[in-house]
Amino acid sequence: MDEIRLNRVRSMMKDELSLLINREMKDPRVPMVTVTNVELTRDAKQATVFISIIAVNATYTDPDLIKQVLEALTDAKGFLRKSLGSIMQLRFMPDLLFKEDKGLENTLRVNEILKQLEAEKKAAGIAPEAADATKKSE
Repeated sequence: MDEIRLNRVRSMMKDELSLLINREMKDPRVPMVTVTNVELTRDAKQATVFISIIAVNATYTDPDLIKQVLEALTDAKGFLRKSLGSIMQLRFMPDLLFKEDKGLENTLRVNEILKQLEAEKKAAGIAPEAADATKKSE
């Protein structure tokens, strides 16, 4: 499949899976989920679906909950493939593989580290602007 078509299929799969998971699935093990990305192999035989779990105030990072949600989605793979097949009308519907998207978790971790560094600079008596000015003059 050419790259343009793969991108269109990825985008459509991402949108439709998000709707199917959040509106059509009746599994109580699956809370509100965001489909963050879909990666397709060149031959479009397998799709890796990256998900993150939405909480009211933040993203869940509980490993047990994430494992439970991934198992529930894997159990519902047949339903999701059949529903996608009727919507997308592809000659061959890719096999779905679900994985946790750690992008948001990594971003939150980096922000925490930056906040710690800022607090350490303030505790040492170095103003952030002064530290930046000394770096520029070097």
